[in-house]
Amino acid sequence: MRLEIFDSNINTQYPKPLKLKRTHLSLLNRFLYWAVVLVLFSFQSSFANNEKVSFDEPKAELIYPLLVDKFYQQRQNKLFWFAPGAQAAQLRQQLRSLIEREQLLSLDKDNFHYIVLHTIVDSPFMQVDSSTISLDRLYTDAAIALSKSLFTGTDIMTWMRYDAISKTQADVDNDYIIKQLLTVKSAGELNQFFNSLEPQKKEYVLLKAELRAKLQQNDTLQQNKRDVVQVMKLISSMNFFRWIHHFNFDKYIVVNIASTTLSYYENGSVQLNMKVVAGKIATPTPCFATYCNEVILYPYWNVPHSIAVHELLPLFKRRPTMIDAMNMQIIDKNGIILNPDSIKWSSLNKKNFPYKFRQSTGCDNALGVMKFNLTTPFSIYMHDTNVKTVFQSDKRYLSHGCIRLEKPIALGNYLLYNKLDTTFLKACYKNQEPVSVALDKPIPVFVVYITAQADSSNKVEYYKDTYSLIKVSDN
Repeated sequence: MRLEIFDSNINTQYPKPLKLKRTHLSLLNRFLYWAVVLVLFSFQSSFANNEKVSFDEPKAELIYPLLVDKFYQQRQNKLFWFAPGAQAAQLRQQLRSLIEREQLLSLDKDNFHYIVLHTIVDSPFMQVDSSTISLDRLYTDAAIALSKSLFTGTDIMTWMRYDAISKTQADVDNDYIIKQLLTVKSAGELNQFFNSLEPQKKEYVLLKAELRAKLQQNDTLQQNKRDVVQVMKLISSMNFFRWIHHFNFDKYIVVNIASTTLSYYENGSVQLNMKVVAGKIATPTPCFATYCNEVILYPYWNVPHSIAVHELLPLFKRRPTMIDAMNMQIIDKNGIILNPDSIKWSSLNKKNFPYKFRQSTGCDNALGVMKFNLTTPFSIYMHDTNVKTVFQSDKRYLSHGCIRLEKPIALGNYLLYNKLDTTFLKACYKNQEPVSVALDKPIPVFVVYITAQADSSNKVEYYKDTYSLIKVSDN
């Protein structure tokens, strides 16, 4: 039985299937790894006689060569894993044990040079030459790769359609890992360092305990598809958790598509929870990470072209009175509002529609009276809604991709430091000109697909895989 993250036929913007135990190394690298192993075994008799041995330099490619260079520059190019003394051998053994331990999180050992590391971990090197230096660098590369997986998550971009946050924080993340690794002096300190990389928050600890318990039921797990799916949900959710929380932002928003909820955090604690409406299966909300930079009061709804030609145009051609009933405006290419009576509607179709629809402002607007602008390449944002009853339903996959908010005014007050004029918003003025309010500092927003979460009673809740992104294969 194999676990995969599944790309449904409908939801084409999500990634292709991913095996739970993925091997990212190429076949060539695999061959080179085993070549190194054979060379090492060929010197086995020399090890037994405690002779000085010079190894061929390992050919395995480094995953993070620039970070490895930086590590040794700060150590004045001194060996770390093969330095004189017993501590070095203990460090090598500890790193190997840590790589084996983290298979719990579905981290593939082969992604951390495990074959080479496992073979030479106890080898008594008697001289320093180019091969020893290369092996020392290989160990450092493995340690950095494992650190990044535990600290920042692994393969996040297989989920994300857009990420405006990680690149801006990459140097900070890398500097932190290098700085902390440089302070390690013993196997115990190495263990403490890796333990510190994972979140210590209660929610994460509960997820990890649940995962450990399920994996201990290995025989049952192989036969129970439901448990296998839950394991996959736990692993992917913990991965999202590590990624989101490692940034340590003082304020941020997490929209969980899988639970159709939003959480607003300040100083690591949730200050506001609310229900949201996410995209329909046919028009799913993608995963992305970006910033909210402004709040727009009494926004226009500029109708996306696909909605305009496939939904509104046929409706207005059949029932022209709906244009006024929905407070819609027809805008030409020059931005001029046209009189609906001046348009020859019979000549228009989805291939011939040179106009735009725009809904006037007010409480009847589809965006309600508040829009939270998100800096993405998509026409997706968070907004109020003129249909509040949708939040009474447990099934809230109804939008074309945008995120409708249950408590937009409450969120606005947090982001604008309680300076929001709620009386102005509740007045429901019609045709009010939009008012843009820039945030003092853009707020990070993570729109993710977390299918397992610990609730307030310390129990793990599993959410339905509505977009069919997690699938179990019988192969």
